[in-house]
Amino acid sequence: MGTSLGDQQLGFGEPGNTPAAVRLSAACWVASAVVAGMMPVILEVSGIDFGQSIPDWAVPYLVAFAVPLTALQVLAAQHLLHGERWARILLTAAAALSALGAPVDLTVLILAGLLLTLAGATLMWLPVSNRFFLLHRGVTAYPVPAVSGADAALSDSTLKDAASKTPH
Repeated sequence: MGTSLGDQQLGFGEPGNTPAAVRLSAACWVASAVVAGMMPVILEVSGIDFGQSIPDWAVPYLVAFAVPLTALQVLAAQHLLHGERWARILLTAAAALSALGAPVDLTVLILAGLLLTLAGATLMWLPVSNRFFLLHRGVTAYPVPAVSGADAALSDSTLKDAASKTPH
């Protein structure tokens, strides 16, 4: 027999009631971690010119900082699916730093990573995403205009039931 949407599991055991905007945001953050976090490190260590070269003495520092920060970004993206507020705040700060720290001469790789980062940040602050995070905190959500598509299938009672089952 099939299972209902509410019984399906996503990520680390998260019920299948996560809005599409939050799921897409998490996917953008993971893709951004790969494109902007790991690909430059891999290309630099292997000696492949991708248009953004750093001095040889800085490569170990690039690896030492990029790998743990990329892992933290992926971890935060997974916790985003659980409605964790700290993950949304951390990723918002990462998006701001990425936008402010972007080099003037953007390569295709850096531009793609920046676009994925900004898309992930935007999606996690949409009204439907805000409602999801508020309900996971146990806060009565403010009225949000009706949505269409996959998010419209989720009723308020489904989200409230999931929020009441989530430990605070």
